[in-house]
Amino acid sequence: MHNLSRWMPGIAFCANFDGRDAIWMIRRINGSNVTLADIDNKSVLVKPEAELEECLENKALQFMADDRYNGEIVFQDLPEEYQKETARRYAYVREFLDSDDRKRSKKKLEKIIEKVAEKIDDDTPPAWNTFNNWLNKYFNAGCRIKGLYPNDPKKGRRDIRVDPRVREIIDQSVKLYFKNGQMLVSSIHQMVEAKVLKHNLSNPDDLLAIPAYSTVDYHIKKRSYQEHVKGRIGKNAARYECANVGEAPQTSRILERVEADHTPLDINVLHDETRTLLGRPTLTLLIDHYSRMVMGFQISFEEPSYASAAMAIGSAILPKKDLLEFYGVEGDWPAHGVMEMLVADNGTEFWGDNLDMAISEVGSVLQYAPVRSPNYKGVVERFFLTLRTGLIDSLPGKTNGVGNGSDEYIAQNEAKLTLSEFKKIFLTWLVNIYHLEPHGKAEKSPLDLWNESAREFPVVEEDAKRIETALMCSDTRILQRSGIQYENLEYNSDLLRDIYRREGVVELLIRYSPFDIGHIYVWDKLNRIYIRVPCVNYRYAKGLSMYAHKAIRKRINTARKSYKDNVILQRAKVELFGDLESLHDRNVRKKSQATAKKAARIHSLGVEDFSANTNINDPAPVVIQNIQAEEVTDDWEVW
Repeated sequence: MHNLSRWMPGIAFCANFDGRDAIWMIRRINGSNVTLADIDNKSVLVKPEAELEECLENKALQFMADDRYNGEIVFQDLPEEYQKETARRYAYVREFLDSDDRKRSKKKLEKIIEKVAEKIDDDTPPAWNTFNNWLNKYFNAGCRIKGLYPNDPKKGRRDIRVDPRVREIIDQSVKLYFKNGQMLVSSIHQMVEAKVLKHNLSNPDDLLAIPAYSTVDYHIKKRSYQEHVKGRIGKNAARYECANVGEAPQTSRILERVEADHTPLDINVLHDETRTLLGRPTLTLLIDHYSRMVMGFQISFEEPSYASAAMAIGSAILPKKDLLEFYGVEGDWPAHGVMEMLVADNGTEFWGDNLDMAISEVGSVLQYAPVRSPNYKGVVERFFLTLRTGLIDSLPGKTNGVGNGSDEYIAQNEAKLTLSEFKKIFLTWLVNIYHLEPHGKAEKSPLDLWNESAREFPVVEEDAKRIETALMCSDTRILQRSGIQYENLEYNSDLLRDIYRREGVVELLIRYSPFDIGHIYVWDKLNRIYIRVPCVNYRYAKGLSMYAHKAIRKRINTARKSYKDNVILQRAKVELFGDLESLHDRNVRKKSQATAKKAARIHSLGVEDFSANTNINDPAPVVIQNIQAEEVTDDWEVW
């Protein structure tokens, strides 16, 4: 756990992380990682708490409020009484500097004190040893006047004179204050008092002093305001209270701020092969705030979730050349790279630990928009309106919304475009129309703004395999003798058995693709690599999405049969997909179309897979954190 009195949001310190001294402020704490913001150029870094503790121990990091560091406060920032005191001290120091020699004997310093006190009419001249201390501070500060600043606010005892055992009792009791029950401070004090009395009654020879009410109140108030709101009012209130408010900040370069959001598209599309009605797909989109260049997107029937968000983020970070070639779209789409900040709304798909962990691993920072503040993500909201009016409005199968348009217009029956056809049209419009026209108050197009900024701030091309692996869903599972069990499926391999022989029963971090549960990746903490572990029942799990697997399990559960019977799993899979084909066949013959959105999601329609088949007998390790090795994520590509 992090030290609440040391590492908490809003605390500032001076450190050298990128070759220059800068003042950093703690913006957020996520587990053992601390997100820092440079208060001068607004750059953001994520540092492990252990590294910061090491820097503090080595004196490479100094808190602004630390008595060993005066900060960068200038003379004009001091209160008036401190300015007068500093000027008085400097008058004595200057007289010493103007003297012929630099000897600091008692006799010489007393003469200087007497001379200066008469000159400036000082009624309380310093003692010669006090004057000598002023000279030491002045020279230690590099002969700068800040060494003479008064340290009155930093005087006094910093710690509370409480027995460590009593402090432990207070810390344990204070936790109850930060609960939704909203206990009073007086009640917490009574609990502390009772526990101390219990100790004293049991140990008459080792009595502990009962802390005062003010001591307990101090330990409560030293917690951060965000923790106070979260515990006393609730998580939702804390998110709203501590989120940024007002207009979105201005940006000066690409990738400084990228906005993300979901929306159901106002158009019905058909199945690529059977041409039966699927319904309205969902668009997940990321857009660069500075240039208005779309960074990446995902159009599928996956509900807004971590899976759809991760695929869109992967599409944004990686180059788009293969995507354009796959759909046969000609044009220039240079947008790619890791964004400094990803701004998302407060949907459940963005609040999960999976996304927060993945965003941190790729090197970005996730920020949430204030509740009920759509203007905070105005760029992406504006794009959705432009897409609706500039493209979808002219396509067959568009939806007009309830109460809009003629009663005789049925959007489902007017659908003519397949999902792949719509994607190609969307890409063509995006690359060759939207990116080439100025938007908002800009005088240049998104493409021109991106290229100009990229020449000044070149964008590094990220490794595709590393990004894909980082954006997979993550979870923890216990390694048993039989391997790892996840969603009632067994995963095992020779490499995993080697870990079991080495560590025995242990909890391991795993990563998996929600669109192919045929294999998972397991984190080997000792070697710091990911190893690929196939499903024991690979014939069943290969290419199967998590959503389809849960639908099969639900059908088995209805029939009251065992999840672990592989024959039943395969029979249910055949039965489920057989029913979907029957649904498509029935729907073709109907004049009035009905959507098959659930069937589309089970088939993972809209999720591209351009990769070659993977050899399950060669689970090559995936190396993370600058360890060279080969990554294998061929069964799940992010676009």
